[in-house]
Amino acid sequence: MKKIITDSAANLNVTTLNDIEYQSVGLTLVCGDKVFLDGADFDPEFDKFIENSSTEIKSSCPSVESYLAAIGDADEVYIFTISSTLSGSYNTAQTAKKMILEEDPNRKIHVFDTKAAGPAERMAAVKASELLNEGGDFSEVVTQVQAYIDHLKIFFSLQSLTNLANNGRINKTVAKLAGVLKINVLGWANEEGKIEQLGKARGAKRAYQSLVDILVKHNFNSKKVVIDHANNEKGALALKDLIQAKYPDCQIEIGICTALCSFYAEKGGLMVGCTVNDG
Repeated sequence: MKKIITDSAANLNVTTLNDIEYQSVGLTLVCGDKVFLDGADFDPEFDKFIENSSTEIKSSCPSVESYLAAIGDADEVYIFTISSTLSGSYNTAQTAKKMILEEDPNRKIHVFDTKAAGPAERMAAVKASELLNEGGDFSEVVTQVQAYIDHLKIFFSLQSLTNLANNGRINKTVAKLAGVLKINVLGWANEEGKIEQLGKARGAKRAYQSLVDILVKHNFNSKKVVIDHANNEKGALALKDLIQAKYPDCQIEIGICTALCSFYAEKGGLMVGCTVNDG
């Protein structure tokens, strides 16, 4: 049986991808002794809980056991994780793979570090499902998906950096300054998968136009873009309109950030997945 697995940073709550069995493995948000598992049944009391808590919220990667359970008895498995520089998800998935192959070396399991998150991570998983439907064998799919990931990028526009700073993903001074100045911060996950600021803008309209300019500067493939939003459908649609005004034939999909990505992107944040061309 073939199976595709991602961690929950892919913002994907389905059971199949192009008829290939799929499963999401949840990362968690931890506030004191309270643990919230990211997934389709994420605790609706989370927002209320954090409003009444003075404890900083941290995120935690999936356990090895959760990956082992997701892999189950599948004999051909493709696992996609959030950037290994942002989470231990990749390492725990690799540990699960090693444990299974030690018992049964004939099973085929590959773990991809997408060096991204959100829509970009999801795009990699979808690419694998498409190649499997085309009849690609394990080695062919791994090679082609890795080549795809090598050109895959995640860009973002964020109105707040507080949660990223509190979890050590960016400098706290930068986050505080952005909050004081009330600016939108624009950036991406660079070649190493680390978060890097690329610009800033006051007001949503300028931020979205600046984000389009950044995509163009980085030679993005204008055939397809995937936008995930954190409670900001209006902003996602505005960005979509700007991109299609310049690239009318661009296929643009809009999705919703699930718990983990919503926590880090914070309200109003946009995450943009696309591939970039060489040169």
